[in-house]
Amino acid sequence: LSLDTAGICKTLLESGCTLAGVPGFYRNKDGNWNLWKKNGIMIPVRDLQGRIQGIQIRLDNSTKRKFRWLSSADKSDGCSAQGWCHIAGSAFSETVYIAEGSMKPDIIHFFVHKTILSVPGVNSLKNLSRVLRQLKQNGTQKIKIAFDMDFLTNPNVRFGLKNLHQIIISCGFPKPDVLVWDKAYKGLDDYLKSKLEAKTKN
Repeated sequence: LSLDTAGICKTLLESGCTLAGVPGFYRNKDGNWNLWKKNGIMIPVRDLQGRIQGIQIRLDNSTKRKFRWLSSADKSDGCSAQGWCHIAGSAFSETVYIAEGSMKPDIIHFFVHKTILSVPGVNSLKNLSRVLRQLKQNGTQKIKIAFDMDFLTNPNVRFGLKNLHQIIISCGFPKPDVLVWDKAYKGLDDYLKSKLEAKTKN
């Protein structure tokens, strides 16, 4: 399926939208607005109000850096992405779970109906403090961590987990619990999917 990026820009402009300052949009050599694109799945990254603040793309046929932000930082009148946090579920939950990545929160929320907050990566935490403080104002009292199980063996993930603990505590929350599950499944989304499949077979 070919994406008509010029047509999308035209429709948005005719609707009164402003494309300047929106990641992914830029002016081409003719001075017309266009949208950067790559083949893959576009994943909306939403704020606490459910508004799309950025988009990540899960690239097709990629073995490295499977996820890329929709960005136009290197193009004329373009704009960079900011590494936003994504939330799936209510922003007024007493307990919030933190995962990594932009696709997993929605999958986990689908299975357990809990509020899932995600960071772009284990060491991409720059916007987390602001979001955690907003959640605290909304009544959140406890944070639980649901990072992938490779934190047990991957030093890079363990480092990110340590920083995550510090940020959570600095935002006024108690020391967070860390969820663990069957190590045969890297992510909580994979584990929950396997449980559902096993239940369906039975």
